[in-house]
Amino acid sequence: MAKEVKGENVLYHYLQKALRTEDVWLYQMLVARLVVSLGVWFPVDVYRRLPIPLPFVVRDTKCRRPVDEWGAPDANGYFRDDNTMIKNLPKALSVGDSHFQEYRGRRLGTGFIAAHIWRETTEGALASRLAPTNSFIPNLVWLPSNVAKLTDAEGSFAQTFVQEISRKLYADEEVSEPMRPFVDEAWSLLPNQRDFPIEGLPDREELNYFSVPDKFIDSQVERIRKVAAGLEARGRCEILATKVQSSRYTEGLRALDPEAAKALSDKLHGYLEAIEASVPPTV
Repeated sequence: MAKEVKGENVLYHYLQKALRTEDVWLYQMLVARLVVSLGVWFPVDVYRRLPIPLPFVVRDTKCRRPVDEWGAPDANGYFRDDNTMIKNLPKALSVGDSHFQEYRGRRLGTGFIAAHIWRETTEGALASRLAPTNSFIPNLVWLPSNVAKLTDAEGSFAQTFVQEISRKLYADEEVSEPMRPFVDEAWSLLPNQRDFPIEGLPDREELNYFSVPDKFIDSQVERIRKVAAGLEARGRCEILATKVQSSRYTEGLRALDPEAAKALSDKLHGYLEAIEASVPPTV
């Protein structure tokens, strides 16, 4: 019996396996247009204030199997995720004034992927496995699944293109002095190829951005604060009286090495102080 062709994968296979070899110029032009027109990014002002929305989360592809351990802390106290936390970051956010009518003022539904723009770090590790880069805003773009798959191939045109867009968007933006160590650490882990012609990159105004209210940032900061407090309590070997992030994470904290808990707590508290220093002054 002949194999089935699945419609949801046809565009990706056509672009990656046919057009890329038949007409590389058209392939690159089309991929560039798809990325620019359909990708959704976090605004630069969010990057300045909250460059790492989930600093206590790392990706662990084994957290769901063979036993479901999603949300359990690893040996260093980090929340083990399968990309669910990252994917859901903008769940309640709508897209702003997009050039694409279908996006304007709407939330992203199914069929979109929270793509990690850099798969590997300068150290050879996977960027999603490290807290500084897993939810680092410059390392994330939301794309339709068929387009996102094109960016997975290491060194490919699509991957290099989104990397250089990200650098153009965020790399030269000023952050507060207390936030600088956190941002510098994350950027240092992301390979800097710089081999893409700057004239081939879109202007900022051509891209799509989430519309992010202050309450989104406030809610993320509160999540970090609660995790930091729970880790701090565990570091002092105190009983955790309330749930921290999730029931599974809370249970795991009760068995976490106190020194590991204190180390991560100190790091998160330092980050929280940097966030406070990044709040724009009221006029």
